[in-house]
Amino acid sequence: MNMQELSKHIFDTAELRKVFVADLEGTPQESKQHRAVYNINKGQIAAVVSDRYKLVQHGEMVRAVAAAISDLNIKATAEVKEANNKLFVDIEFADSKLYVDKGEEFIAGLRIINSYDKSTGITVTPRLKRLVCLNGMVIQTGFVREYSITHIKSLREDFSAVVEKMLNAMINNNEKLKAMVNDCIGDSIEWELLDKILSKLCLCWHTTKHIDAIKKKLAEIEKPTRWDVYNAFTNYATHGEHIKPNVEAELQKRANKLLVTPLKILVPVEVN
Repeated sequence: MNMQELSKHIFDTAELRKVFVADLEGTPQESKQHRAVYNINKGQIAAVVSDRYKLVQHGEMVRAVAAAISDLNIKATAEVKEANNKLFVDIEFADSKLYVDKGEEFIAGLRIINSYDKSTGITVTPRLKRLVCLNGMVIQTGFVREYSITHIKSLREDFSAVVEKMLNAMINNNEKLKAMVNDCIGDSIEWELLDKILSKLCLCWHTTKHIDAIKKKLAEIEKPTRWDVYNAFTNYATHGEHIKPNVEAELQKRANKLLVTPLKILVPVEVN
């Protein structure tokens, strides 16, 4: 959808409600320090917050994003996903292409997140789309960093500044991105190491079916590179069936670790 369509999209709304706690005699008393964030559309409490908490509606944030991008006169499209009490907005800038290497071309974009459950504030993260396969890639690197929006009273102005700054950083650091991708392409991974690397990446996360699906995408490659494994992650995260937005975000987080971490660090210590 374009920015005009995005600004008219309908999202879950929330409100702050009173919280009651029992006193020593068991009588409910209104808390002066806390409020509940109540998701009206879902009919449930999303989180209990301090009385200083500033609630930002999904719709309020999205309208500010759309207005900010329109102010900058940048051609953009958006895709939105809601998961429980969290909203993901993926923005693509069609005219902002990055050429990393022969056969590797990307469109620059952003992922913007808001939540009612305090799992995240308003965050803006760099995002790329790999044109050869249309994989969405959420990247976090030392040269293009994630931003948090904190000045809630001026959302439109804040987004204008952050979008312009992040887009410029992605374009100006194209050579660093190219070097990072080339490092990935140059790192061959023996199949006997792949299980251990994937297990290390997904430690303490119940992803057996996801790991199996990622390995299936790599099955036809005799000796995959770190770039092949990264693309298997992002391809599955982007195109896998029945992938929930929160699972996709977690897969992207672990794929990013694969992208930015040298193979000698990824390979378990006990393996020579």
